[in-house]
Amino acid sequence: MILFFKIQDKDSLYELRNNYLVFIKKYTKITKDKEPIRIFNPMLNTLCFKYKKFGSKSGEVAEINYNDLLYNRPNWRDIRKDKSLTREEFNVQFFEKEIDNDKFYKYQIEKAKRFVKTIHPYSEIHRFNSYPATQAHHIFLSSKFPELADMAENIIAITPNQHFYRAHPNNKTSVSDKAYQAICLISKLDSIEIDYKNCYGNYTKENFINVVNIGLEKDFDYTIDFEELKHEVIKIFFENM
Repeated sequence: MILFFKIQDKDSLYELRNNYLVFIKKYTKITKDKEPIRIFNPMLNTLCFKYKKFGSKSGEVAEINYNDLLYNRPNWRDIRKDKSLTREEFNVQFFEKEIDNDKFYKYQIEKAKRFVKTIHPYSEIHRFNSYPATQAHHIFLSSKFPELADMAENIIAITPNQHFYRAHPNNKTSVSDKAYQAICLISKLDSIEIDYKNCYGNYTKENFINVVNIGLEKDFDYTIDFEELKHEVIKIFFENM
């Protein structure tokens, strides 16, 4: 029996996660941390739901409900899709129930965007009332990282000019400006630190670390402090310039 199923605390969860990464790297051809991290929670939570145990949400030990297992990444359906069919045609013919999940997924994204804009009426980058934030921007694109699309820690409130002329080069919303992505990450982390110090409870540092670990293919520990995390994020972008 997995230790985490017996002792359901954060220490046993982290131990399980670390042992899982070691196992995957040892017995598969995977050498990076990104893919194992992506599938760890869905796999663990499926088992936890089956055995009526607590699972993992945002790095915390939490109760797992059936709805938590329905978090659907749209591109999964393409695995069984005939290449001659469009995704929409495939949905209608074979996955009508999954369309409902897709609608729920999109609803969750819009809900997260509205939430971020509600708590940040001004740009999170400038924070002055002369920069009203009417746009909710995904720091890591939802098209490339659908698993991060409905996480408030991956969404930043900015102005239209910042969104369409800074975050996306030449207004191409399918592309991110890497330098501005770094600015967005640091600004978002500032928002999260301010939120944390004021005990507002709108964000968690653990969620942000999950975003960074997946988006930048890193494996930062949840115990890292805000200053060190900012330093590491900046260093990553400088190294890749």
